[in-house]
Amino acid sequence: MTTKKIDLQTKRYLMFIDTETIGSLYVKKSVLPFEIGMKILDTETMKVVKEKSYLVRKFFNNKYIMLSTFSATKYPSYFEKIKNDKRYKILSVNEISQDISKIAKRYNIDIMVAHNGGFDKNAMAQLFEEFGIENPFNNIDLLDTMEISKVITYSKDYTNYCINNKGILNNMKESAFITNSGRVRTTAQAIYAYLSNNANYQEEHTALEDIDIEIEIFKASLEKLGNTIVNLNVTPTWKDFSKVIEEE
Repeated sequence: MTTKKIDLQTKRYLMFIDTETIGSLYVKKSVLPFEIGMKILDTETMKVVKEKSYLVRKFFNNKYIMLSTFSATKYPSYFEKIKNDKRYKILSVNEISQDISKIAKRYNIDIMVAHNGGFDKNAMAQLFEEFGIENPFNNIDLLDTMEISKVITYSKDYTNYCINNKGILNNMKESAFITNSGRVRTTAQAIYAYLSNNANYQEEHTALEDIDIEIEIFKASLEKLGNTIVNLNVTPTWKDFSKVIEEE
């Protein structure tokens, strides 16, 4: 989509999205969401006014698929959430598309917000294409919190924090703060750890919980920007960040 610059003050509601996926990150077309988390944020009150977790029936009801995902250890906990939390629904892809479209229309949504949102948007596009269902995000622009949080991740203070905590490992047994190429990490986990001054913070890797920290990153980024002018449909890559640690 075309890069745009807009003033968020003109948008009362924003739709935050996070996905949990099946498939291999190394084979892009195999990456499909089994969970799409959605929260509507009222930008005047900065409160969430609507939230849902959509679990894709075709995948979620297949334990062999689910136990091969990154979220395999969390699979049993989803059943508790489905039983006790009305936000969690197992639906067909068509039902998910229709419900998201209905909510987007109700709240006049034309911007989705996500961290590393290009990944989420592409994964969802592949899901709807795979099932031959209309993609409710086709005409919705992307505000990537990875892009607006550059006001944080470009700072010397953030760089020093990442270097000082480079020995802390993520669940992939790699540094949670420094990439293998020696650059600062810009994951939601690393940024939120910095903002909360909790270097040992670990993302839940369940969509609704992860959106909560992305909302905090969104708020902190706007505060540091000092204005509400943002770029849409822009996602930074590792090339945007200088090497901060040289290879040994």
